[in-house]
Amino acid sequence: MSDIEVFQRAPITDEVLRVEHLKVSFRTERGVVQAVDDVSFRVGRGEVLAIVGESGSGKSVSAMTLMGLTRSPNATISGSARLADGTELVTASDRDLQRVRGSRVAMIFQDPMSALTPVYRVGDQIAEQIRAHEKVSKAAARARAVELLERVGIPRAAERSRAYPHQFSGGMRQRVMIAMALSCSPEILIADEPTTALDVTIQSQILAEIEDLRQETGVAVLLITHDLGVVAEVASRVVVMYAGRVVEECEVHEIFKDPLHPYTWGLLGSVPRIDKVRPDRLPTIQGSPPSLLRPPSGCHFKTRCPHRFAECDREPELRALEPNSVHRDRCHLSLQDKRALRIVDGAIGLPIPVEKELS
Repeated sequence: MSDIEVFQRAPITDEVLRVEHLKVSFRTERGVVQAVDDVSFRVGRGEVLAIVGESGSGKSVSAMTLMGLTRSPNATISGSARLADGTELVTASDRDLQRVRGSRVAMIFQDPMSALTPVYRVGDQIAEQIRAHEKVSKAAARARAVELLERVGIPRAAERSRAYPHQFSGGMRQRVMIAMALSCSPEILIADEPTTALDVTIQSQILAEIEDLRQETGVAVLLITHDLGVVAEVASRVVVMYAGRVVEECEVHEIFKDPLHPYTWGLLGSVPRIDKVRPDRLPTIQGSPPSLLRPPSGCHFKTRCPHRFAECDREPELRALEPNSVHRDRCHLSLQDKRALRIVDGAIGLPIPVEKELS
């Protein structure tokens, strides 16, 4: 049994972040966009919580709100996000949030090239963050920056610390972002699709680096991704989001063994299987995500769900269907119906709609 498997089965009780009823909306010329709608989750020390969903589901907005990066005159934010000592992130002043951001809560952004300043050497950028939160000399900060670059696997770290971002490959830039995020030993590391646009080999290296650092430092990781393969490799718990809402939450093994929400079935069914005959048509979730300007009443997924029935016009609650279960989902179907309907052609998925023949 691997270390990751042991970790996934070990319950984490030392809570470092609790998010409750988080709502984020933006006023636009076309109306109000409800990007995040009543999202709640918890993260424990040393845990990897994955937030999964299509583009536009509210994953990144939820994470960026914790860092104070969605604040603007057009944004309305409510709810609570508290650290272990009671520090409130949602209502914290900008000055208080600056003390927390980078030191206690750090973030690895999706595109390291746009997150790094192109006209400053990478070592200086890491040293600048260290000096912003700690009273150390420039020389000490630069020395620690080199140590961090060595720690994340950048060869000739002392020499490469004097290079500019454009002189690094995509994978190496992402390693620089990891080094910067860990420079002040944060309690929580938010990784916003850290493997996007990287080839498979580099993806594996980045994920292994995050896992090694988690085991070494005990940092809690909030992993934002749409890649279920990444989730299976590193996560301990999973939150599935759709149209700004949490539609399913469970331990990582349950999302693959016993998924309960039709949207989750569609995500799993859309992943190509190497152990099955290649289909003539790749499975997809029919339709498109709803507009968050005017989402459908009741279940937000009902316009795309082949199992829709009359009850779906009433808004479902996020609830557990079995006593003492931590596995919750937001669907009106009974537990028996879910376990029967999710199997399509011998695998979990949604039925492919039959196309009408052209006359």
